[in-house]
Amino acid sequence: MRTLVLAGVIMAGALGPARAADVEANKALFKNCLEEIWNKRNLEVLDRCLAPDLIEHNPNIPQGLEGRKRFVTAVQAAFPDYHGEVQEIVAEGDRLVARILWTGTNDGAFQGRPPTHNKLRFSTSDFFRIENGKFVEHWDVVDSLPRAIALGIVQPPAAAKQ
Repeated sequence: MRTLVLAGVIMAGALGPARAADVEANKALFKNCLEEIWNKRNLEVLDRCLAPDLIEHNPNIPQGLEGRKRFVTAVQAAFPDYHGEVQEIVAEGDRLVARILWTGTNDGAFQGRPPTHNKLRFSTSDFFRIENGKFVEHWDVVDSLPRAIALGIVQPPAAAKQ
C-alpha cells in the first residue's frame, strides 16, 4: 500500500511541471495570437490559433474559423487602427481568461452603419478553452456602452459632452 501511495505522490509531482508548462504555453499562445491577428493584422495566423470548428458563444460573432475570419476582417476594415492590449491573463488547465483593452477609430462602415470617425476605447473579458494548441471554444463579456457611443448608436452621457 505504501508503494502505491508513494507512486501516486511521485506521479502527481511529475505531472505538476508539465501542467504548469501547458498553462504558460496557453498564455503565450493567446498573447501571440492577439498581437499577430489584431495588432499586426496577420490573418494567416488565425489558421494556427483557432480550431476549424471553433464554438463561439457570442451570438454576434459567426461560428467556426471562417466565421471568425469574417468578423476580424469586418472589424479591421471599420477600425483601421484597432488595437488590443492585454491587461491580465489567468489560465488553469485547458482554460484561459484574458482582460483586454481595445482602442481604435471608426473610420469605416461597421454593422451597416457609416463611419463616425469617433475614437473607441472599451474592455472585454474573453474566456477560452484550448485543445492541442488551438482555441476551440470562446465566451466573452463586452463593455458595450463605449462601443455603442463610438458607433453613434447611443448618445454620450451629458457629463461626457463637456
